Amino acid sequence: MRLPKIKDIHSVLFLKDAIRVGTGNDYGIQIDNPNGKYTELIKSLDGNNTVSDIVEKCKNLSESEIKESIDLLNDMGYIEDADVDVPTDLSSEELERYSVNINFFNTLADNAKNKYDYQILLKNTHVLLLGLGGIGSNICLSLSELGIGKITAVDFDKVERSNLNRQVLYNSDDIGELKTKAAKNFINKFNLNVDFTTITQEISSAEDVEKLILTTDCDIVVNVADYPTGYIDFWVNQACVKHNKVCFSALVGKKNGRVYSIIPHQSACFYCQYMNDIEKIPEYEEELKTIREIRTEKELSMYRTPNGALGASCLFHGYFIATEIMRYVFWGTDKLLTYNKAFSIDFLTFEQKFTKLHQYDNCPVCGKDSEKYGNAKS
Repeated sequence: MRLPKIKDIHSVLFLKDAIRVGTGNDYGIQIDNPNGKYTELIKSLDGNNTVSDIVEKCKNLSESEIKESIDLLNDMGYIEDADVDVPTDLSSEELERYSVNINFFNTLADNAKNKYDYQILLKNTHVLLLGLGGIGSNICLSLSELGIGKITAVDFDKVERSNLNRQVLYNSDDIGELKTKAAKNFINKFNLNVDFTTITQEISSAEDVEKLILTTDCDIVVNVADYPTGYIDFWVNQACVKHNKVCFSALVGKKNGRVYSIIPHQSACFYCQYMNDIEKIPEYEEELKTIREIRTEKELSMYRTPNGALGASCLFHGYFIATEIMRYVFWGTDKLLTYNKAFSIDFLTFEQKFTKLHQYDNCPVCGKDSEKYGNAKS
């Protein structure tokens, strides 16, 4: 470290016999400072002095004390090297737009990654988003705020007035417009740094999902599509496992919400969850079969109840998934909250829980005995 500097994100406060660096839970430390012993050292950590300069300035401390203090503060994440070039991977506009993100990422930075590296990781990520409804539109917005570099969004619906209680990409002028067109107009105005592409398509098979994965060459899939009922989750699961694509999925049903992830060949897939469900509730197999066999409009209307999702619930899920994606991009599965777990929430009481998922060796999609991944019944 050539020019040690206390990170701008951490405040410094000189008290009577102590120095407070940083504030708040997990961020603040207090350094005993009898008779101002460390005052000059802390003031010298401004990014304008080399370690040799600091040794010259702080005559009351030995060289070893100074170096040990700097190393300790560095290990604790309070110091950065001011002699770091601003990366050319980020334009001046991106540096300004994402400056608050980058401030936050400086609390994560260590000797392996600096604050800019995290933003660059997000910029180099491509998310395939299936569904631009209540949760999907909030995910779109939150990913654009984070600075995900490329988003490909798929939907076939048109904007309806009833969408406007929760689908944040649309307004009254968009009613009757394709969601893909309205979403593109919104995101292009909101953040031109995001390469936002839309595909107007109704998904009708696992093969459709496979084709989307292959043609977009995405890094991550997000499934928040709710149609066709009884099929879509199985199709997305099958395609993602077959092509080794991480998938995040969420739903809101009235007051209840659920989020889970699929890490192919590492965590339980959606078919594993289905197998676990029919172990607990055998009748579920018949229920799914019946749903899939609905043919008349009357039967379909009796089963498909009106949407009862509130905007706040969809927003919560949208930002929850965006943060899970961020965690995955930065640290892989190490810090994923939904790694082999399903998150559920009651939005009225805000009661939350994580339920461990069971991975089945005999799962026809991801099981160890499968001859070919992705051959489960769809």
